Amino acid sequence: MTEEKLGIRLSRIKISNYKKIDSLEFDLLPPLIEGDADILLLGSKNGGGKTSILECCSLLMLAGLFKEQFKGRFRRDETLLDIANLLVKAGQEITNIEGEFDHNNKSCKISLEINRREGFPAPTIEGDESLFDINKKDGLNIFDYPLNSIFSFLGEPLIIPPLLHFNSYRKVQESNPELGMMADDYPRSYNIRRSSGMRSIVNPVSSFKLEILRSLMGQASLFEDSDKEKSQIILSQLNSLIQRYCGGQIEHLRPLPDNKVDIRIKPIHENESFSFDGLSSGQKEMIATLFLIWKNTNEHPSVVLIDEPELHLNAEWHGDFVRQLYKLVPHNQYILATHSEEMFRSVDERHRSILMPDGDQ
Repeated sequence: MTEEKLGIRLSRIKISNYKKIDSLEFDLLPPLIEGDADILLLGSKNGGGKTSILECCSLLMLAGLFKEQFKGRFRRDETLLDIANLLVKAGQEITNIEGEFDHNNKSCKISLEINRREGFPAPTIEGDESLFDINKKDGLNIFDYPLNSIFSFLGEPLIIPPLLHFNSYRKVQESNPELGMMADDYPRSYNIRRSSGMRSIVNPVSSFKLEILRSLMGQASLFEDSDKEKSQIILSQLNSLIQRYCGGQIEHLRPLPDNKVDIRIKPIHENESFSFDGLSSGQKEMIATLFLIWKNTNEHPSVVLIDEPELHLNAEWHGDFVRQLYKLVPHNQYILATHSEEMFRSVDERHRSILMPDGDQ
C-alpha cells in the first residue's frame, strides 16, 4: 500500500462523561506491516458503550471538517440543546471528547466540549489543521444531515468522505426513486421537518438506490455530463456484489406511475426479473453497505464506522463481511461495533477489543 493511498486515521481517543461512559481512553494501533488490515472490532454487552465510541469518533471528525460551523452555533436557544442533554452523562454538566489524528507526516489533536446548558462551543484544534482539508463538503448544514445520521434519527448512513458512519438503524428503503431525484444534490434533497424542537430529516428514497439509478443512466450515456466509462466500472462492481449475494444482476428499470422507476434484478439462470425490493433485508444491507463503502472511498481513503455490521445478516456472512471490506477497499480505517463472535474470530486479537464495565473488571 503506497503512502499516498493512505487516508487520515484516528490514532487515539479519550472520552469522559458521554452518555453512560465515565472515562475511557485508548489507542487505535496502526497495522504492523504493509498490507495488513487497519481495522478495530469493538465488543461488549448491550449498553457497554460501543455505539457511544463510534458517535464520539464521528463528532471529532466533524469538528475537524466543519470547525467554522461550530463557532457561535448550538447555543442555549438553538435546536441542538436537546442533543446536548442527551449526550452529557446524567449528573454531569460537561462532556469532553479528545482525539488524535494523523496522515502521512501531519498530525493534530481535536478537543470537543459538550455543555449541557450551552451546547457545543467551537472545538479546539492543535497541530496541523490542514490535515482535514480532504474532500471537504462546503455548505453542508451540520444541523440536518450528519447529526441526524450519527444519532440514528435518520435511517441513512453518513457519507461525507473522509468520514463514513453507518448507524444501527440503517435501512434500504422499500420505495422507488423518481428520475428527477438524480438531479438533486444528495443529501440536500432530503425533506426537513421540525419535531420536538429539533430539525429531523425525512428521506424519500435510499441514497443507495439513487446511486444505482445514476450508474444505469450513466452507462447508457443518457445524460450530457455523464461519464460512461466510470459508470460502467461502478455498475460492474455493484453487479459483482449482487451476483455474489443473490445470484443475479441489475440490467434494466421498469417504469412506474408518477415518474418513478423500479430497479429490476435478473437471476443468472432465469428469464424473469424481480424488483430489488424483493431481496431479503440481509441481502440488501450486505450489498448496499459494501457498495457504498467501495463507491465513496475507493478514491478517497476514509475512516469507516459501522455499528452492528451483522445487522440482518445470517451467521455465515458475518466473517465474510469483514473479509470483503478489506478486499474491496483495503486503504480505509475501519472501526466496527459488533455482538458477533464470528466477526471477532475473523480478525487477529490485535484488532479487537472487549469493553468491560468497571464492576466487571
